Amino acid sequence: MSSRSLLCLLVALLSLVFLSTAIKNREPYKCSHGSLPKHEIPRVHLADSDPITKRSVTGENFNQRFRIYVSYDDNFQTGGLTPLVQQSIRTIINNITSFYESVLTVRRTPSPIRLDQACTANLEILVPPGTPLRPCYYQCTNVTKCLTATIPPEHLLRCAQCYGSLDISNCNITGTDGPGVSNTDFVLYVTGVEENCGEGTIAYATSCQMEDQYDRPIAGVANFCPSVVNVFNDTDFIEAVAKHEILHALGFSSNLFPWFRFEDGSPRTERDAFGRPSIVNGAYVADENTVKVVNYTNWETRNGPINKTVSLMVTPNVVDVGRRHFNCSTLEGVQLEDQGGPATIATHWEKRVVENEAMTGYITVNPVFSNFTFALLEDSGWYKVDRSKASILVWGRGDGCGYTAGSCGGYISSKQQQSQPIAPFCDYLNHPDVTQYSCNVDRSAVGYCNLQIYNNTIIPAEYQYFNSGANFNRSAPLDNLGGFQFVADYCSYIEGSSQYVCSDPTNQPATNSLAQTYGTGSRCIEHSGTWQVTTNTGSLTLQNTAGCYQYTCSNSVVTVTILGQSYTCSYPGQVMEVDQMTNGNRYTGAIVCPSCVEICYDDFENCPEAAKLYGEIAIPPTTSTPTGPNSAGSVLPMIGLLLVAATSVLFINF
Repeated sequence: MSSRSLLCLLVALLSLVFLSTAIKNREPYKCSHGSLPKHEIPRVHLADSDPITKRSVTGENFNQRFRIYVSYDDNFQTGGLTPLVQQSIRTIINNITSFYESVLTVRRTPSPIRLDQACTANLEILVPPGTPLRPCYYQCTNVTKCLTATIPPEHLLRCAQCYGSLDISNCNITGTDGPGVSNTDFVLYVTGVEENCGEGTIAYATSCQMEDQYDRPIAGVANFCPSVVNVFNDTDFIEAVAKHEILHALGFSSNLFPWFRFEDGSPRTERDAFGRPSIVNGAYVADENTVKVVNYTNWETRNGPINKTVSLMVTPNVVDVGRRHFNCSTLEGVQLEDQGGPATIATHWEKRVVENEAMTGYITVNPVFSNFTFALLEDSGWYKVDRSKASILVWGRGDGCGYTAGSCGGYISSKQQQSQPIAPFCDYLNHPDVTQYSCNVDRSAVGYCNLQIYNNTIIPAEYQYFNSGANFNRSAPLDNLGGFQFVADYCSYIEGSSQYVCSDPTNQPATNSLAQTYGTGSRCIEHSGTWQVTTNTGSLTLQNTAGCYQYTCSNSVVTVTILGQSYTCSYPGQVMEVDQMTNGNRYTGAIVCPSCVEICYDDFENCPEAAKLYGEIAIPPTTSTPTGPNSAGSVLPMIGLLLVAATSVLFINF
């Protein structure tokens, strides 16, 4: 092959790579839930119209299949979403509601659900739980909103208008109750407008009303932003984002943590006479039995250990899952996010700890809804969860107490001192050097060590970890050196690239020089040495060090299939030579065999090692945990007199 021809082939390959990257590569997606407008969430009394539900539900089993009623707002069609995108979103919503209905069970909800009307006055009337109507200090509004959605009149209760009076006898009841929504536990309003859409926002969701017996959210809104969704061609990712957002509306939100209940229905956080949780600096705050602030005293940095304050979710099921996942019997709780601004802080899992768990604040490749999130939902006291429907989280499995309660710098240092691998972290500069590409932790994508130099930016001292390193230039400015994902505490790790997600068939390269196969049944496999492809016009040697290939496991034995030819591994780490002809092209090189637990971690039947490592996390703890305090504080006194707040209205996320 002439040097000119080889150059043309190389240019063509690079052009295709560049084009693919330009189209498919994307920044991590930032959830904007915490930045939504703030407003008091009304608690509505659900009247029992069904004789079956007239009895008290206290102590009843969570034996009711969770039911979601979807209502598409008029602006879903008129707000700017294209007809094709509307159709796609309807499919997405059907998939998501079917998933949550299959995973969750609840106490039976009195039927039907009727929601409170909004009031014109910016004042809060305090009423005890069980009050049939939440009266308006002045009048009800003509239109009641659930953030971007207009609640249909037929979903609303009649209105009690008090015209500024504290005397209940002066309040007039106007209108009639709408028929409400029967046979449902949660009403989801779906909209499609630009309101509250930040740059790049795909969707957001939040709850807007709760029932007043157990404070479970019973209504919420999910909005899709037309300017992004209309041009975003990754439907699977849109669905993952929407699934994440709707989970905020169901319970995973710092606004809802103070309303969590014990399993017996009593509040986790102490309540006042009006059923409200503790208020600190104008906001509801969960008790330390739910969210606890702790001080890590040995947070290792390049300049020595410092103190770092973090917030932990310390509810029993979350702690149990965390202890077993990380293999840390003394784990006190699982850390919540402390970076990313109000959009992400305290209302997501900490990304350093559970990197690709779907409920971190920045969504990257292969987001998984794991038992960490399922355990949190169960600890709300509102749901029981089918743990078998959770996805496997590989990140951090078995990495110990030092991993969860210390910096990644300290973890890397301790592993290096013991001559052990530092996974899931890495400590070398290589992007975009394809000769050092690798597989991310769960082998869902080809990736690279995301350690980088932050030009003209000094990383906060608590996240500076590296004094020197054999794998990067010692002259690098060490106070500027850190991982690309700042919300992961600037820790550096193998980060999967969106254009190299193995399960996505649209990532299949047009010029398939590495003989890869993208799609269902493919995961990342490392190469050994160089890779060469020879065509009828010549040959090209590539330095790429990983690719996506089909795989199967049987009786713990891994088989990798490369363009139809099978390579059965004898042991993990084995180097398998590849030399095959396919469609007139010759591929020569070598792959490194993974263990069955590395690549078939979700196939318990064919990989018993994976069942042993991950299987027990899918099973709820066998030991019972206290269901609630036996105290008088769990019973709320009924007060007949209506009171109006003398100070400004307390606002929380709407």
